Amino acid sequence: MMKMEPHQIDCFKIQMKFWKFLAIWPSDDDSRSYSYYSKAFIIIFVFVYYFFFSINFYFLPRRLDIFIDDLMFYFTDCSVLSKVLTFLLMREKIVAILDVLESEIFQPNDDEGRAIIVKAKKFNIMYYKAVAFVSVTSNGTLLSPLLVHFIKGSALLFPVCSYGFFSESFRNMFVYPLYFYQSVGITFHMLYNLNVDTFFLGLLVFIIAQLEVLDVKLRKVTDENKLDDADKENIDKNKEAVMKINKCIVHFDEVGKFCDLVEEVFSVTLFVQFGMASCIICVCLMRFTMPAPMDYFLFLGTYMCVMILQIMVPCWYGTRIMDKSSLLAFSIYNCDWTSTSRQFKSNMRLFVERTNKPLSITGGKMFCLSLPAFTSIMNSAYSFFTLLQQMND
Repeated sequence: MMKMEPHQIDCFKIQMKFWKFLAIWPSDDDSRSYSYYSKAFIIIFVFVYYFFFSINFYFLPRRLDIFIDDLMFYFTDCSVLSKVLTFLLMREKIVAILDVLESEIFQPNDDEGRAIIVKAKKFNIMYYKAVAFVSVTSNGTLLSPLLVHFIKGSALLFPVCSYGFFSESFRNMFVYPLYFYQSVGITFHMLYNLNVDTFFLGLLVFIIAQLEVLDVKLRKVTDENKLDDADKENIDKNKEAVMKINKCIVHFDEVGKFCDLVEEVFSVTLFVQFGMASCIICVCLMRFTMPAPMDYFLFLGTYMCVMILQIMVPCWYGTRIMDKSSLLAFSIYNCDWTSTSRQFKSNMRLFVERTNKPLSITGGKMFCLSLPAFTSIMNSAYSFFTLLQQMND
């Protein structure tokens, strides 16, 4: 038999380590030194970084291509800020999410269910490694201006924005500290994106896994337990079936409450992230219409593809949650329900009625995570692009 794997949050161990390093650890920490570290880290690398980036727009040259270049990274920073604030303001609810994953009702009680949970955990770990590889590789391009500066002796360009509010003499005097600050800051922001986005997607994967476990339970709800003959004589099969379907109803309700909890924590973040991704896609399309070196067009293409994937993947899994939850109504009919008691059939109808409204995750109380929502967002981005292009012409 397979060993039971109850610790579903084990696949988030890497994210949790980075949460602590990035000063957004959700649980209470009695250490005063960590409290000081957390406040200093957030102020220096999030709020001050974001403030400098914001006021820099006022000092930009009046050129649309330069403005768009900075605007792409600024939209990404807006998304990062929303994620940091979510973890700071929703600490207790994030801990509650982790507790629910470890609760008894979310632990499978047979080999088939355990296999589903183990598969979900392995996928989350694999997905994290894939996204981490792409993110770290792309972030490594920050070193290229520094290498060109030392090899060819050319002027060192800041990786994010020009900090035009500082005088030229000040920037020349502190060029290396400012370059280091921007490089480290954008690296930390990449880590925020990586460790929050993969955590959220992991929660969606576990919701789907729980629905798959529930699907297995419903198909076997009228099966007899493998008990001794003496025990079988003492157990009313109909009562046993009623108990099982009642547990399935409770399980479905708990999965629904878990969806509501995840939505409550990440609703605003989803709205900001999807809005910012739509804006980034729009300005990337606009930038393609302006002259630039070929390597910059390559960067724009890859950056836009990453933004598209950032909203498409959650929408894909949001659609799967809706589909899986609605199909549970058919799963119950795969059991031998025709020979069951009247009470069982009554509970069965109740369960089918509850599944008529599929489970879903809503962003900003405005859109459900689904492929139609993704299509709508892409259409909106293209519509804004055509509008900006007409205004520019």
